[in-house]
Amino acid sequence: MNAMRAVFDDSNDGNREVRGGEAVAPLPAIMSVARRTLNRFSANANGAAPQFRKGRIVLGSMAPSTSILADQLLRAHPIPVEPGFEGNPGISGGAWRNDEDEGNALVYLRFSEGTVDLPLHVHEYSDRFIAVADGFGLFHYMPGGEASGELRSVVVQAGDIVAFTRGLVHTFTAPVSDLVLLSYHAPYFEFEDPRQFTLSKLPLRDKLTWCPAGVVSG
Repeated sequence: MNAMRAVFDDSNDGNREVRGGEAVAPLPAIMSVARRTLNRFSANANGAAPQFRKGRIVLGSMAPSTSILADQLLRAHPIPVEPGFEGNPGISGGAWRNDEDEGNALVYLRFSEGTVDLPLHVHEYSDRFIAVADGFGLFHYMPGGEASGELRSVVVQAGDIVAFTRGLVHTFTAPVSDLVLLSYHAPYFEFEDPRQFTLSKLPLRDKLTWCPAGVVSG
């Protein structure tokens, strides 16, 4: 079987490609490649600032597209997908658990078109591997933390990955399209758990304009 894998843009640290295990079903396959990716990032962190990488997910023989992969997961493992994720009515979410991946979970998230008000926030107690399953939007992050005052924004679309270790200030927006994410939480906390996220003290800039090549901030 052609295994699922993650391929990242930045190869300077030797982490350009991370292969999953030989799982034969979609849920353990994506959780395997996510877990291996975050384990490798964490091993190289050495107490430094949060690590962030953007790349692409290669599905191998698992599914012809990420949107079909998400549909396969929902059909094979039905879960309630409820609005109000992180207190935002424009975002619906639900979580898959896997007995083989104790303590972690894969979360299905759907941002409705026009959802641009999820505040900057940080996950202080868990890492993230997020695959864009469908649609497109923007990922905003502060590589130097709140003290730096620097906000970067990148366009994300179906097939993209953003992966980062705990402590990265970030958010997503979906200004002109629905945005569906498969977000691996390591470890996972229930949505209502106060350890799930902490809001940043800084507001997301209100003059971000989406364009196909990237983001213009005014």
